[in-house]
Amino acid sequence: MKFHPSRAQTPQHARFESLKYGMFIHFGLATFSQDEFADRQADINLYAPTDLNPDQWIEVAAEAGMKYAVLTARHQQGHCLWPSRFTDFTVVNSPNTRDVVAEFVTSCRARGIQPGLYYLLGWELKHQSQLAPHSYANFLAHQIEELLTTYGPIFVMWFDIPFDLGPDSQAILQRLYDLVKEIQPDCLVMLNSSEWDGCSIRRRQSSYNFKEIDGPLVDIWPADLINGERTPPAESGHKPNVAYNGQTYYLPMETCDTLSKYWFHIDGDTLKTTEQLLELFQSTVGRGGNLLLDVPPDRSGRISEESRQALLNLKRAIGSAL
Repeated sequence: MKFHPSRAQTPQHARFESLKYGMFIHFGLATFSQDEFADRQADINLYAPTDLNPDQWIEVAAEAGMKYAVLTARHQQGHCLWPSRFTDFTVVNSPNTRDVVAEFVTSCRARGIQPGLYYLLGWELKHQSQLAPHSYANFLAHQIEELLTTYGPIFVMWFDIPFDLGPDSQAILQRLYDLVKEIQPDCLVMLNSSEWDGCSIRRRQSSYNFKEIDGPLVDIWPADLINGERTPPAESGHKPNVAYNGQTYYLPMETCDTLSKYWFHIDGDTLKTTEQLLELFQSTVGRGGNLLLDVPPDRSGRISEESRQALLNLKRAIGSAL
């Protein structure tokens, strides 16, 4: 069955808009390889958190006034933070074998935080180069189905690099959207638009395994939300009624950005100031978007006290807007 995004606000949209502020959690093999945008495969044995504590992450999120959280279940290295049946490149075969996705989701529910899962589609190092586009699309579908049938209700599936799926990228995106809606109709689908302000549906050149493909551009579509690594326009704010192919769809906006410079914890990174973070919050939430602020755990598997204090300082600066 083919599903379509809604042309009017749904209860799921309204819930998303009411939350305003969430925690992005980049954690995984890149935390330990110290190379968040890698050009080569890292050794699975590098993944070895010594004090892994997803409950502490969510405790910090709740303390900071955040209402939802999105965890990188699988990032560019292809390493899965859950024991997937479809690859051996998972926590099961790492020095620390704990199911991070399970612990994350359980902690979210215990603390009233809505759980979301980030899942990388393209630019993936472990599996994509070994598979033809059709086979890789099947692999993606199997893993997404696994996540959505194993861990209970998921608030949002957050898909990254949606244009790097080969010549049939557009059809594959529709297939994955349909899959999410068949399994969990209330789960919102996000396709990352990267450097975009949310005013329209972005189009990108299609590619596969980093290599561009001649042919039609890929629309970052279908999705229930629109996002960017930019804030909504200053002059108008975000208008959720977005035109696409002659129709208007209701697409709330989310800006994702970082507490520091990097998405993953990188040694020597420095945090943004309270003033910088407050400006980011005000120029996002104050213009009708949600802010998904990335707070990466370190190599111990915990969010640092320095990051926690930065979030609490921001909470005090925000005040009643939360």
